[in-house]
Amino acid sequence: MHFIRASLSSQGLGVSRVYKRKLTASSFVRKSKLIIGLDLVADMKGKVGPDVQAEKDRLEKEALRIVSQTAEHAVAFKINRHLVIPVGLFEGIPRIIDAVHDAGITAIADIKLNDIGDTNKQIAKYYFDAGFDAIIVNPLVGMEGGLDSVFDMAIKGKRGIITLCYMSHPGAKEGYGIYVSPDGKQKPEPFYHYFARISRKWDTDGVIVGATYPEKIGEIREILGDEIPIISPGVGAQGGSARAAIDAGANFVIVARSIVEAADPAAAAESFAAEMR
Repeated sequence: MHFIRASLSSQGLGVSRVYKRKLTASSFVRKSKLIIGLDLVADMKGKVGPDVQAEKDRLEKEALRIVSQTAEHAVAFKINRHLVIPVGLFEGIPRIIDAVHDAGITAIADIKLNDIGDTNKQIAKYYFDAGFDAIIVNPLVGMEGGLDSVFDMAIKGKRGIITLCYMSHPGAKEGYGIYVSPDGKQKPEPFYHYFARISRKWDTDGVIVGATYPEKIGEIREILGDEIPIISPGVGAQGGSARAAIDAGANFVIVARSIVEAADPAAAAESFAAEMR
């Protein structure tokens, strides 16, 4: 941890400043706050041999089509394991990331990294080597022996780290909403308050707060001030409102299924981007 902070001080920047600036610049140029989640799903059941490859090719082609049709309305694309597992981290994914980069924006790996340090380091390296510009991690594992090696890698490679703070699903309260006393002496506070303060201490590129909980966005914005962006998933299919999330204090909103499953993804992306202006 001391090494991480020393590295930040010597650069005059936190790990957050490089990638956060890219998101902010894209938002300014494109007049958008929209991050598109490429939550495309493969159907591999019963498939073997050539049929498996055909399904992988279909999914990659569909991802490239959506990137091509919607990139002008987005500030970034988020890719999770829905797409990575069937298409392949070092097969189709780099081609999809290349298309995102060719559109002038960035790619976020939604992996919610959550293990011991050496495992986290190796997983993060794979994703960064595949071309991702930022990854989402779980702060629950802590810094020392957990995320320190990942932060160090991000600093050296000018990549981004986004931390979970309060997720968008109904059961989030069972984890992120419980009350904790970090040192056993302080008055207990909600876990998501603690995670917000930790993200500020670590100087991350952003925090994830579900758009389904605008009141939580407001609370977390008060803790973060203007230093750390709030990125809100859960719009559309999960019932969250893009406009309500922005009004509550979110900087960016992630929309996935409501765009990638739309009959006209471009029109859907344009509509969500316009809603947040």
